[in-house]
Amino acid sequence: MFDLHAHILPGVDDGAKTMADAVEMARVAAAHGTRVVLATPHRRDVTENSSIPQVRGLLAEFNEELQRLDIELEVLIGMENHLDLELPEDVSAGRALPMNGSRYALVELPFFGYPNYAEDVLFRLQLQGVTPVLAHPERIEAFQRHPDLLAGFVERGMLSQITAGSIVGHFGGDVKRITSRLLRRGLVHIIASDTHFSEGRRSPKLPPGKEAAANIVGEERAQSMVLDTPKAVLDNRTVEVEPPQKEERSRRWWRFGRS
Repeated sequence: MFDLHAHILPGVDDGAKTMADAVEMARVAAAHGTRVVLATPHRRDVTENSSIPQVRGLLAEFNEELQRLDIELEVLIGMENHLDLELPEDVSAGRALPMNGSRYALVELPFFGYPNYAEDVLFRLQLQGVTPVLAHPERIEAFQRHPDLLAGFVERGMLSQITAGSIVGHFGGDVKRITSRLLRRGLVHIIASDTHFSEGRRSPKLPPGKEAAANIVGEERAQSMVLDTPKAVLDNRTVEVEPPQKEERSRRWWRFGRS
């Protein structure tokens, strides 16, 4: 399996604090069938507290340590890019990293509220040849309240990535129900761990989330979300997605906490 959202690099953001923490997260991921992890440190943390060269050096050191310990996991580099007005320029300048150097970039909208520049920034990224992969929409207020907003972005060629823990209820029943609805509507393309710790709701264990998704959309589609689609992203290949399904009936979408 391929995990495309992970805060596994040590000492960079609110994920792994030490190399030992990172190694244990890698050990757990490998033991549960993950073979490639895309490290996605928060862009803001890298900008304020580190640098791109430092992160790349840390990545090389981490992979060397995994090889030394015979942990069968490869770690690649990306970034969780919070959406702001500077994002397109930062991508062009190399200050905001895409996913493994591909045309795809992981983009996080604010958990609460909806910036009036969101659509413009995402469109500008696409004009630059970048395909936004929207991070954990099931935990983003704007998409919780207005799932058709996410459907519109998908129709325009963007992808979405949900958190494995959301499918099994680690972020509460409301988020679990929303995640199920997004899956049924074809608004999910990638399942990732968003791991911050080796255990708990932010662990790097993908199988429980994949199995829960299979109960909703079937084994083949669930498998593609942890294997085929993420592999295509890392390989910089085109990802073809089906048009989203319409909501069966009108629903009211309440505000849910980030938790």
